[in-house]
Amino acid sequence: MIFLTFSYAQHPKQNLNLNRQRKLEEKTNETILLGFENYNFSAPYEYVYFDTLFYLKNWNSQNLSFMLDRYAKNNFTIDAIVNYEKRNETTKFNCTNYWFSGKCYYNPEEDEDWWCVAKYRCELNITGKGIPKKIYITTNFTNKDISDVAKISYVSSSAEALERELVSLKYHTDEFIVIKNANFTNQSPNSFKIKGERIKTRYDSENIYLITTVNGSPKKIPCSGKRDKDNSDDENYYFLQSKGSNNLAGANLSYTLLNFTTKDYEMAILEFAENSKNANGTILPPKVDYKKQSGGLSTGGIIAIVIPSVAVLLGIGALAFFLSRRAVPPPPIKNITNNTMGVVASSEAVVHQ
Repeated sequence: MIFLTFSYAQHPKQNLNLNRQRKLEEKTNETILLGFENYNFSAPYEYVYFDTLFYLKNWNSQNLSFMLDRYAKNNFTIDAIVNYEKRNETTKFNCTNYWFSGKCYYNPEEDEDWWCVAKYRCELNITGKGIPKKIYITTNFTNKDISDVAKISYVSSSAEALERELVSLKYHTDEFIVIKNANFTNQSPNSFKIKGERIKTRYDSENIYLITTVNGSPKKIPCSGKRDKDNSDDENYYFLQSKGSNNLAGANLSYTLLNFTTKDYEMAILEFAENSKNANGTILPPKVDYKKQSGGLSTGGIIAIVIPSVAVLLGIGALAFFLSRRAVPPPPIKNITNNTMGVVASSEAVVHQ
């Protein structure tokens, strides 16, 4: 009766499109810190600046006024330590977003299915201080507000890698694509192959670098990418494959940036499918086989030791039991002659007295 009741309660939704069980209203909009780029100076060396990149996922046009409004302007700060020629200075970069400094896209079939790449220009006044040698970002970006409606929900490993190389990031990106619903088709601690949604053949390339961190250190993984058919369904997908042998155990590839080195001003964002077993995009460490260890004893050797040991213990136990069952000998008879003589002598002394 319970199953029948639940079945009847769901019946009015029979017109629900089962191929699209997740509606946009049920998706949570996310703000992902992608990374940094375009480090430069303003003439005549009064300001140093760089751009901070954000991926705005599952947003709609009503909440994107700070991206779509021509006059919108939002600010936040980044804490940093700047290494000058002879000293270090703790300071703050002031970051500002303008409507023309990013781009938004939407799916024509879903007018509200928006996603954007927002750029914030982060500046620091260095007048009279010299040129920075190194910049160390110290801000904890998780849950940091970048506008009235946008809070950082995820920090990609690309951002963690690029923040350590700010002074060398001279390039800037004008176009972004997203490789959605990515999944590992195979992976190991040294290589991987990833299948994602189809993108244009113009992105087929043998010269792609995936930007991430491995064991806390920045790493650029050389890759090749190609649109091809999958034998499982004969549909076209985009396949990304690492090149060479790499130490990749523990690397997180979720929302990482792909740099097409032969295509100026273009990057891709790798977005893993939410319902996949590798949704977090992490390359697993090697499996350790504990069943057999070099130099250890075989099963037969262990048995050959255990059985005689058990037999010896049983023999000792039987002997102890046998000895404990023997009759206890009577105690030795005490020699009371001397004591008796002592008593007689004492009595004779009393009589004489």
